[in-house]
Amino acid sequence: MNFLVIDIGTSGCRAAVVSGNGKVLSQSRRSITVDQPRASFAELDTNRLWRTVKQVIRSEVERHSDLRFDAIGVSAMLGYVFLDRAEQPLMPAITYADNRAFAETEEIRQLFGDEKLLAITGRRASPLLLAPKIRWLAKHRSGVAKRLAHIIGLKDEIVRRLSGKIQTDVAHLDYSGLYNVHTGELESDLLAALHIKRELFSAPLRATAIAGTLTAAVAGQLGLTEGTPVISGSSDGTTAMYGAGILDDGKGILVSGTTDVLMLCCRPAPGNPNAALSVNTGMLRGTHLVGGPLGLSGGSLRYFEVLLQTSAVKLEKEIAALHPGSDGLLIFPGLTGERSPYWKEHMTGTIAGLRPIHRSEHLLRAVMEGCALRILNLLKILSQNRLLPRLVNIVGGGANLDVWNQIRSDICGLEIRKLAVTEATCLGTAMFCMAGLDKAYSLQAIADDWIKVAKIFRPNPEHKQTYEILARLFDDHIEANAGLYRGLLKFRQ
Repeated sequence: MNFLVIDIGTSGCRAAVVSGNGKVLSQSRRSITVDQPRASFAELDTNRLWRTVKQVIRSEVERHSDLRFDAIGVSAMLGYVFLDRAEQPLMPAITYADNRAFAETEEIRQLFGDEKLLAITGRRASPLLLAPKIRWLAKHRSGVAKRLAHIIGLKDEIVRRLSGKIQTDVAHLDYSGLYNVHTGELESDLLAALHIKRELFSAPLRATAIAGTLTAAVAGQLGLTEGTPVISGSSDGTTAMYGAGILDDGKGILVSGTTDVLMLCCRPAPGNPNAALSVNTGMLRGTHLVGGPLGLSGGSLRYFEVLLQTSAVKLEKEIAALHPGSDGLLIFPGLTGERSPYWKEHMTGTIAGLRPIHRSEHLLRAVMEGCALRILNLLKILSQNRLLPRLVNIVGGGANLDVWNQIRSDICGLEIRKLAVTEATCLGTAMFCMAGLDKAYSLQAIADDWIKVAKIFRPNPEHKQTYEILARLFDDHIEANAGLYRGLLKFRQ
């Protein structure tokens, strides 16, 4: 078997060919642009995205002209597409990074309270969720709201263009803020109170379900075979979790890309989790994924690399030679706001302790340390809920810097395992394709066969002690300075 998989991330879109034994044979990538018409907006033109998707698919089809693809799978960053009755987009997709719905998030919080929302949806109110975005549309884009007939995920929009079918998956509804993760249904009380119509949403499919088949028109455009199964798929973060082995008991998964996401599999869901945690529906019956989406990580590192006109790869030896704490420099890397475990979306980036002695390597190491300190706090909260993993598998672009992996291990005090295939989203999508076609081949069995470890990083106990002190300073700053960041909101353009 061979699978064609499409992965749409924050900065790029790629198509990859994955064999039936989990080997990534090749991939093609093109950059994409997330538009920011205003400071808190993050939108994506779906017509422009579709043109890019077709480019990367054609590149892989031409490269493998002798192959027949058994299935096509899609994953994408969290984002939502708003369709009219003719099943056409009414506006650009709104991505997870869009924070326009601050006021609407507070309104939802006042209506229900974080405790009730957490008990139902497995997460607290946040501008990244769909519910406040819908409320914002009703207020500020009433024309769009009146014509709205379907809401689907960004991944679902590509599935729609490939197959002509409108559908969605469980992960996208998990992040709607309207879905009951315990009953597996949209919550009537939330829909009614927020005046959101249930019929806007399709019944969710599992990521392994066949959503439809490739249409003749699209097959002709792309040089593919009409009728090829198109798998439902899931969000990029969720997909990468499965491509990194999250079904293994006691194993945490860190997906490190533009942002970090840390989760582990739990059977059953925790009865009363800390409000800092998110609870997602698992792909296997009776399972849940528990953890949280953290703020910018690789995105913050890239920002500093551009600013400093260098790269962490070039300076990796110099970064590794520095002592923990980067010579008294502490960076808070949440340039777009802090998500889990702090959930203070108004708190953006900060550099503390900057002195003339600090060079580029100090700044880059401090960014890496700041991102890892967030993870430590999240692990402590998981531990309070008796969910501390015994080790962590790491995947994504951020897994490719060994110095960063060692920093994470030292800070968290856990063994960090870099996997042989760090493009876990592509691998996870191919796993969904395989499981969708071969019902006898479970996701766990596929993971056991396909997932391999490339390198192991173990914590330095002395460094761990130093980082415990730095972690307290990090947390104290976030807890004590919320007012400063709220005050700065009025100056944003």
